[in-house]
Amino acid sequence: MRNTIKKIGTNLLKLCVSVAAIWWVMSKISFKEVLVVFSTANVYFLLGALVLLMVSFVLLAFRQNLSFRNTGANISQILNIKLYWLGMFYNLFLPGGIGGDGYKVYLVNKYRKNGLKKNIGTMLVNRIAGLVAIGMITIVLYYLSGLNFPYGKAAWIGIPAIYVFYFFVLKYFFKSFLSIHAGLFWWSLVLQMVQFFSALFILYAFHQTTDLFDYLFLFFVSAIATALPITIGGIGAREMVFLIGAKTLGLNNELCIALSLMFFLMSAFVSLGGLYWVFFPPFRREQVPDQLSEEEVEFSN
Repeated sequence: MRNTIKKIGTNLLKLCVSVAAIWWVMSKISFKEVLVVFSTANVYFLLGALVLLMVSFVLLAFRQNLSFRNTGANISQILNIKLYWLGMFYNLFLPGGIGGDGYKVYLVNKYRKNGLKKNIGTMLVNRIAGLVAIGMITIVLYYLSGLNFPYGKAAWIGIPAIYVFYFFVLKYFFKSFLSIHAGLFWWSLVLQMVQFFSALFILYAFHQTTDLFDYLFLFFVSAIATALPITIGGIGAREMVFLIGAKTLGLNNELCIALSLMFFLMSAFVSLGGLYWVFFPPFRREQVPDQLSEEEVEFSN
């Protein structure tokens, strides 16, 4: 009962933060101008951005399966894509409670009996690897943008430092995933580059041809902000970072918010397809395996 109350309270707090963030952002911009940006967008570039975003989600699923197979879960790529798609739907449309990641952990353990701890570790190391790639790309974009922050010339040190930190986190806290640390990183780097071009296509669709690296720098900084568990599904956090960054860097407020909202809407559109797997679960044709012996359970954990 206490845990249930705690979860409800935490989700209500996150909801309040999201609502407050969105309200603050909307009070600082002209939403009519955002709608103008949307209405004059180049449809072909938007379609290109959508396709690239879908490709990045497939790559995310491949990275996920690399981790699952490392835990002993024998999951085909097709089955894994279905599982990942279902998780995207739950993460976006049911962000509270168990969430998409929790449901994937539950399903894989139910049908593969490879250990809950290992599957939870899979979700965590995937997120960590993703943040490492985002951090590195953000540093590169800082130099490409020509921004000049205090001590910014030494930012390149962050690239090897982030990877070393990532390596030691896996070595001391997720030792079973250490053998695939390079694979997780390269999958993360490739898929983040695909999302980089997806965001670039959105900017082209909005007829933005200058300061592109500045906008993309903010895009990746905001991606880091959405990883913080302070809002519902990252809603509001990305927009706040965009708006604060736009004011700091002298960029167009409405264009920044338009980029953020368009990326969210595209992600929601793709994630909506996961609703199909709610009614036709990925493992529906498989039987739940017999319970393992005590020795096997101990080994799997």
